Amino acid sequence: MTDLSPTGARILDANENGMVHGHPAALARLVGDDLVVHQPDEGGTHWMTEEGWAALEAWRQAHPQRSAGPELPTIPPKLPAKQHEAVLTAAQRPDQLVAGRDDRAYWKGEPWFNGRTLNGVRQAGYAAPYPQPWHRGLIARGETVGGPLHLTPEGRTYARVRGNTAVDRRKVVIISCGSEKRQALEGQPNTWPAGELYTGPYHRSLRLAADALTHPDLILIASALHGLVPLDRPLGPYDVRLGDEKAVTVEKMAGHTGGYGLFDADVIFLGGQVYAELLRPSVPHLLAPLTGGLGEQRGQCRQAREDSALREAWWRAAAELHQTQPAK
Repeated sequence: MTDLSPTGARILDANENGMVHGHPAALARLVGDDLVVHQPDEGGTHWMTEEGWAALEAWRQAHPQRSAGPELPTIPPKLPAKQHEAVLTAAQRPDQLVAGRDDRAYWKGEPWFNGRTLNGVRQAGYAAPYPQPWHRGLIARGETVGGPLHLTPEGRTYARVRGNTAVDRRKVVIISCGSEKRQALEGQPNTWPAGELYTGPYHRSLRLAADALTHPDLILIASALHGLVPLDRPLGPYDVRLGDEKAVTVEKMAGHTGGYGLFDADVIFLGGQVYAELLRPSVPHLLAPLTGGLGEQRGQCRQAREDSALREAWWRAAAELHQTQPAK
């Protein structure tokens, strides 16, 4: 094992979740010793390797007076190979799904893992089905997991520390539906994917901004009739407005937000305040940045599409809301 120099030890000991900062010359030596890896595609950041974590752990044991602080990151034990691979693979997916054979990822030819691996990751606490707050906890050995698994905060920490993977909470965007919709013509299908159903200019401006803000798999539409729906859900035209007898309620919407795990996501809502108020009881960390009338909101959406700094500012604000107003 490579011995750490005093400077290298200080740099690694001050790291945050595996990301390393320090003098370029010292970082270059750590890279040369295979203790740190340079990631130019992530803004030039440096991440600790397995060898780096092992060297740091040995150094801390030899210097207990410097290792007693509770603020130092813990080093989780490494999972078995397939479980380790499953967590790191999920960390690289926008939806953070730990994919199995029952998930769409299997049919799309994307990496997936068998039930034994999924149960192992679940047992370790690194993944869980939604809605997690109501049934978190270990399952019995041999028990099958119900529902798709997604990374937990502990799973993301494992991916950062053990896999040098830059991963944080999912970035979900919810947009309002619209009154203008496609209409079925004779001899043609009467359903479309939700992302293609609404045709009004206001909804389209919201959708284009959402596309700039996040991955399509993390965009949801707030429908007055159906509640929260993903872009690929087939829907037919309907004529229901909030407040109507058949319209979605706060209680039904809360079931949807829990089912999509929005308690564990940074969430931006684009649309009218009446929909925002329908969502906020179950998503108290909801960021609704649009203000003014429809024309002003379309202008703000256009600015978000064109200005990456504005998009980053919105996501920072959403993350801060999540920290100060954790979901119930």
